[in-house]
Amino acid sequence: MSDTLLQSTLRELHTLLSRPRLWLVFALMVGLFVVTGPFGTYERLAFSTRLGYWLMLHAATWTCALVCIAFFDTALSARMPSRLTRMLTGAVVSALPVGLAITVINFGLLMRPLNAERVLENALIALPIGLAFSALTWLSISATNQVAGDGDTDKAAAIPSVSPVNPAVTNPASSPAAIAPLAQLDRPPLLDRVPVDKRGALIRLEVQDHYVLVVTTRGTELLLMRLADAIGEAGPGRQVHRSHWVAEHPENFLVRGVGKNGRLAIRAADGADIPVSRSYAAQIQRWIEQRSST
Repeated sequence: MSDTLLQSTLRELHTLLSRPRLWLVFALMVGLFVVTGPFGTYERLAFSTRLGYWLMLHAATWTCALVCIAFFDTALSARMPSRLTRMLTGAVVSALPVGLAITVINFGLLMRPLNAERVLENALIALPIGLAFSALTWLSISATNQVAGDGDTDKAAAIPSVSPVNPAVTNPASSPAAIAPLAQLDRPPLLDRVPVDKRGALIRLEVQDHYVLVVTTRGTELLLMRLADAIGEAGPGRQVHRSHWVAEHPENFLVRGVGKNGRLAIRAADGADIPVSRSYAAQIQRWIEQRSST
């Protein structure tokens, strides 16, 4: 497994673990198992021991399931367009390590046999539970995105408005910004994927492993998608590099490096210098010149 895939999996895992609903469901499930004491644990274990047992068992099995779900959601993103399918694939694969974790914990705490037959038996028990857990995780993600999409009319984003500048300036001066509510403009569909509190005027997009970094006037957000798909939802702007796209934003300026043949770059409104590939240089210069002349 490459470092890039590992980093992307860790980012996806962090995204899943940062959702409060996931922790709420975890707490409810542990509480339910502690109170009801299934599989004979109510009779065999005192309350405190039962609490520790189910807390350890759920923590271990959820960790196995989430790691597999995050890995396959990332690894198969280019081959499977459906995120639910990718997550269910991860849940199926996670059944075996989950079965092993259950068997080891039962051996250590309940003195039950530790053998391949028990591992397989527990894996078969874990399989439908893992599929249901994966589907619930997917529904939680979808519901969060839907809520973000429905609640954005209550938020207004500031969009700076400045006069265009000469395309060859090296240190563009800041201009006063006129504030306009984003809700009154044609909002790019890409912003529907971004949390409500980060929805501002779109500044730029940047590829980071399997993710696209979306930069707005209100913050940044990593989205698991291809740059080409993100550009298709981003609205007016130009791709300036195979890994970068800049929006039609009044404070995205063209700058040139030191020297006669200095490299071109876009100095974005967030302060980043975005490289302009040679293949895009002439096109981007014309684009800036047209902006300056309007």
